Amino acid sequence: MASAAPNPPSSTDVAPLRLERGLIARALIDEAAETLKEMMGGGEADDLDACVDQLRDADRTKLGAVYDAFRETLIFRRVVTDPALAAVAAEMTGAVRLHSPFQHCVFRMDLAGEHWRGFGWHQDHPYNMLSERSVTAWLPLTPTGPHNGSIEIAAVKSDRLYPVEVRQKRDADGTRRATRDAFITTALQPAFDAGAETLTLDPGDVVLFGNRMVHRSGFNPGPRHRYSIQARFGDLLAPGMVARGWANRRAEGFDTFKTLYPQLIDFEEA
Repeated sequence: MASAAPNPPSSTDVAPLRLERGLIARALIDEAAETLKEMMGGGEADDLDACVDQLRDADRTKLGAVYDAFRETLIFRRVVTDPALAAVAAEMTGAVRLHSPFQHCVFRMDLAGEHWRGFGWHQDHPYNMLSERSVTAWLPLTPTGPHNGSIEIAAVKSDRLYPVEVRQKRDADGTRRATRDAFITTALQPAFDAGAETLTLDPGDVVLFGNRMVHRSGFNPGPRHRYSIQARFGDLLAPGMVARGWANRRAEGFDTFKTLYPQLIDFEEA
């Protein structure tokens, strides 16, 4: 049973949640949104949602290519390496030298009405395996809140790691995708619903939280889409990271997590 799985000792070092209003310059966020529109073939006056809808109807494959290629743009790199963002991350992690592998910097485009895109209750540690005091920075490119399934924070103490079920992602028709998830085991998830807080954020706002914070990105009911960037920061010189040669999650599996916490794999899909 999931509840019987042993758990690593609680850590008092896990950074708390911190909301920074207007941390990223609005001009930078606007440039990111404009870049997305241009990649989709839209002009300066076009609404980003309209560009997405047009491309989704005409060429879903190209929309996927935009999704992937946006991470390769200079503006994406400027956002995730913004000095103001790095300063807050350094303060929260206590790092003299930040560790921020680029593969853990993510762009999400959660389209309205696509229920299978919702991201269930989880903790970020299995997904990145950075230092104990690592933090996630979650920032929207357009307004986000309950209306479009913004990030939800569970009202539980985030001082432990929960057991996970490693499963393949699936499309709307149930087709298995190449990537995997490690959501908190199903039996425990209903307990996180009570008292969960859905955050309302404007472009330029950033919420940062420790890697054990239980959270999810909800289903987007629409009509507006949701666009967000997530970056992760850890302590490059943390003894545990140095000792394991900075091993982190460098592929779509969860091998590093399974090696360090085998008792927390409650289920793994074959």
